[in-house]
Amino acid sequence: MTRVYLALVNNTSINKPTLKATITKNNSHTGKKDSLARPEQGFTLTEVIVTTLVLAIIATIAVPAILTQLANMEAKRVRHTLMNTFTSAKVESYIRRQNLLVCLSNSGGRCNKESSKNLLLFIDKNDNKHFDSDTDHLLSEQHLDPKYGTLHLRAGRRHYVRFYGDSGKPRGHFGHIKYCPSKTYSQSMYQVSFNQGGIIKYKPNSIHDTGCAG
Repeated sequence: MTRVYLALVNNTSINKPTLKATITKNNSHTGKKDSLARPEQGFTLTEVIVTTLVLAIIATIAVPAILTQLANMEAKRVRHTLMNTFTSAKVESYIRRQNLLVCLSNSGGRCNKESSKNLLLFIDKNDNKHFDSDTDHLLSEQHLDPKYGTLHLRAGRRHYVRFYGDSGKPRGHFGHIKYCPSKTYSQSMYQVSFNQGGIIKYKPNSIHDTGCAG
């Protein structure tokens, strides 16, 4: 009986390390297989090409619409600026009882009927029909500088509009400033007109031909 018990004990002590080694070995193999089976992260060349093509198609469709929207926003901004400046000239000349000039100008303050840089409202103290910073009194300077259109003043041969202080009206001065699109995706064309009675109107091309095409 004692011999049988010893034999069982000996067999057990011998098998334990073997079993432990076997388990460790199996776990090692399992971990290696899991590591090999895990997919690598990233994009394939085909996926990158397809994504780039899709983005290019979207940009081709979207860019013209965005540019048209920007052009329309600019045309609206310029229109409001013109109308507000003419209205201010009418009111300020009457309140101040002084003659005021409105003109398109370049960055140097020289009035030019074909300029699109700035819109000036000032008191022309030396009466030379241009703004001189050391002599004249500037009431308003609006930066226009349109990117999608051009501006043109039409007031006879004059390159300015005079509002008289005794009435606030551009007596003897009538005409308009027209906005003409310079890009094909911009369809905004209009004129802001003023008459001798001081009435200021917005006239889109649909109801009054601006002559922009010609």
